[in-house]
Amino acid sequence: MTKMIKGKHKIAVLLTGSVLLLVFIAFTTGRLSRQPAKATAMQDSIAVVPFQTAGGWGYAVNVGAHTYIYQDIIPAVPGKSAFRTREDALRVGMLVAEKLRNQQVPTISREELAAMSVIDGQ
Repeated sequence: MTKMIKGKHKIAVLLTGSVLLLVFIAFTTGRLSRQPAKATAMQDSIAVVPFQTAGGWGYAVNVGAHTYIYQDIIPAVPGKSAFRTREDALRVGMLVAEKLRNQQVPTISREELAAMSVIDGQ
């Protein structure tokens, strides 16, 4: 019985070692690492879609057929204010999309909103 357990243990060690070796090879050859082609495909499929809300306007940033960001209020502003115009929502959405294309964090600051005249620059 103990010989059988030792044999199974050796097989398990060999299988584990083989799997680790395959993962190492995959990473070093780039098969499991990020590939620029996939990032480019995502960048090409980003679209901004403005939409009307009960209180004004918002925008969605879609990647392919999926909504990646749904923004029905002005970000970085206290409260829950919708964008006043379709153009305001679209401009901010386009900035967010541009940040995504440049692989930046898609956050918006009060300063950026003021620079785009979406809010007063107080």
